[in-house]
Amino acid sequence: MAHPAADARAAQLFDEGARLLEDHWDDAVSMLRYPEHPARHDPRGTLAYAIVLLRQGDSGRAERAIRAVLAMQETREQDAHCGNFRWTLEDEAVADLNGVEFMLDGLNAILRAHARDLPPALAHDVREAVALGLREIDRLDVHPSYTNIALSDICNSIIGGETLDDPYFVERGARRLDEWLAFTSRSGAPHEYNSPTYIAVDILRLACLAEHTADPSIALKARVAEELLWLHVAAHYHPGLAQLAGPHSRSYFDGWSGAGGLLKLVLWRLLGDDALRRPTPYALRSREEGEVDVAAATYHCPDYVIDLLREKSFPFESRETADAAAGLDITTYMTAGYALGTASRAYAVGDPPEAWPGANAMLLHFRRDEPPGYGTLFSRYLVGDPRPGDEDLWEQGQCVAAQHGGCAIVAYGLRPQLRAAGSYRLSLRMLGAAPDAEIWIADQRVDALPARVEPGDPIVLAAGDAYVAIIPLEPTDMGSDAPIELRLSEGALVLDIYNYRGPPKSFWEHRSQGGPFFQGNVRNAFVLEVAERSEYADLAAFRAHVAAARIADSTGDDHVREIACAWDGGSLSLRYSLWDMRLVERKLDGVTYTAPPVRAGGASSGPYWLQSRDAIVQLGRARLLAGDAPKWLVADDDRRRYVYIHPADGEAPLWLETPDTIVECDAFPFGRIVLDEAAATLDIEAAGDIAPIRVRGAAPLRVRINATDVTDAMTQLPDHVREFSGL
Repeated sequence: MAHPAADARAAQLFDEGARLLEDHWDDAVSMLRYPEHPARHDPRGTLAYAIVLLRQGDSGRAERAIRAVLAMQETREQDAHCGNFRWTLEDEAVADLNGVEFMLDGLNAILRAHARDLPPALAHDVREAVALGLREIDRLDVHPSYTNIALSDICNSIIGGETLDDPYFVERGARRLDEWLAFTSRSGAPHEYNSPTYIAVDILRLACLAEHTADPSIALKARVAEELLWLHVAAHYHPGLAQLAGPHSRSYFDGWSGAGGLLKLVLWRLLGDDALRRPTPYALRSREEGEVDVAAATYHCPDYVIDLLREKSFPFESRETADAAAGLDITTYMTAGYALGTASRAYAVGDPPEAWPGANAMLLHFRRDEPPGYGTLFSRYLVGDPRPGDEDLWEQGQCVAAQHGGCAIVAYGLRPQLRAAGSYRLSLRMLGAAPDAEIWIADQRVDALPARVEPGDPIVLAAGDAYVAIIPLEPTDMGSDAPIELRLSEGALVLDIYNYRGPPKSFWEHRSQGGPFFQGNVRNAFVLEVAERSEYADLAAFRAHVAAARIADSTGDDHVREIACAWDGGSLSLRYSLWDMRLVERKLDGVTYTAPPVRAGGASSGPYWLQSRDAIVQLGRARLLAGDAPKWLVADDDRRRYVYIHPADGEAPLWLETPDTIVECDAFPFGRIVLDEAAATLDIEAAGDIAPIRVRGAAPLRVRINATDVTDAMTQLPDHVREFSGL
């Protein structure tokens, strides 16, 4: 639903965006320059500015801008990517295949809102460009695991097809939306999970589709998909830190270091928390792009999700599966003072999967009093030294992890590679460590850096409101007496765990990790424990707790490595294959861990949200029976608010029971039910016919079905049951 309180912030964002776009206008080529690369010109920004110009009545400049972008479309039929667009004006050919999606985002918006403001010839040419672009989208047919581009494909196909009155693309987009929902339901979380950059792109596309499609059934499915994304963000957003906690599937330095970005703009528009737009010393710039798009969108974020974004009961934990087939799941654990997240294995896209380098498999944020109010710790496997200005530090390893609350075991291996390099190392980097922080290595206080660290020696320090311990394990030595070193680098506290440091060298045994020389991957791992300061009397007490932990590390003849950590009151273990970096087993407190599709909630208030295929589900005080179909259930017992979603075509039986209400339906189609007992309302939305809905409750409810009040049309049955069967 729309949130009127955010309207003033939307207007502010639009005005800010319009001024920024105007500042980068290059009249000589009728396009915008990239702010960070002023010698290059940006067609996406140019289309955004064209919309601003059309709203301001400057149709002349708007036409020039639009025609400049249309001229960048590849129109030669023999070209492999006919219909696509060059990413910048200066590119000689189509290089980034996503160009067509982002340009059609803008062109479809122009046709939808401003077709009558365009000269007829230009309107014709824009329609022709969209038609050509849709044919390219159809040919590319990206895999649904590429979430933001798959959703762009869906939105552009449906909106563009409706605009062009072409049923082929509308039907194709609707089919792909069903496929994406089914693909995502097989795991739980969106495959491109928890990205501070791309999750906002996903929300914008689905919000656009839900708001502007002419098909009510498609609109409902788009709003349900958008609701899933909002829930996913809420399950990982820490309101006190104003950060999207880890792990991140795809992220850039500004994203994991806490700088502003597209998602933070969206959240700021909804929540109004100025901490979302605070500057940070950790990143030279933010990606606060898209102000005009963020301002113009109509979102459908339910009130119960807004509540979860604003406030959480700590400790709060979220566990989700992002790729069930590959065994990829994610864990986020939050307290008032920190948020720790890990991914069970490396992020990859497509079928067969392609490894992508932008993931944060381990990410910690912690609260601190000094500006900017937080710090962060992340890990990367690096081959060679980063080039100057390469702040994104692309991941060059493979990772597996296990997490239990504030404790994690994180292990890395190499990716296949050919290039020679002078170093191969796992690097942990902390931003926001106090310059005078008290740091201990084992039982020695660190007086100066760099300092040598021995395998198994805990590195312990206070980081803002948290105590942090990092225990590096024995790494594979690739022939160079590979050290472990703690140092300072450009304001960051860095722990480098080397597998090799010496003359540049390539290792043939790792060029394919399957050839005649391969003998298994390298070992490189650490144990991480984080705790609230309030849990211990002082740093010495935390150090004593860490020193008492029992860690075992062994590798069997089958190339399976097992790392186990036990402490007073708990234990965690990880088994994985050094042959193929496959996760074999995790145990939490001695019990083998099986990741759920989704389960998130605070400890004091009980579970809050889950996804399941179980026939019977219990969440808080709510009980749900809905067959073996995929189902989402949200339970907020304190507010007496419950949400059930059936996110799949086909009918499912329904019995939703709370202490005060029962909602029953023999065959419920794709749709959602919101039971708000405090407000005495029951809202039902469905795509297709609904079997009779029966409601039994201690107090009468106002019932709405697809926004129509049907309370007075309900039939009274025995035992205080009311039934509506008018659909």
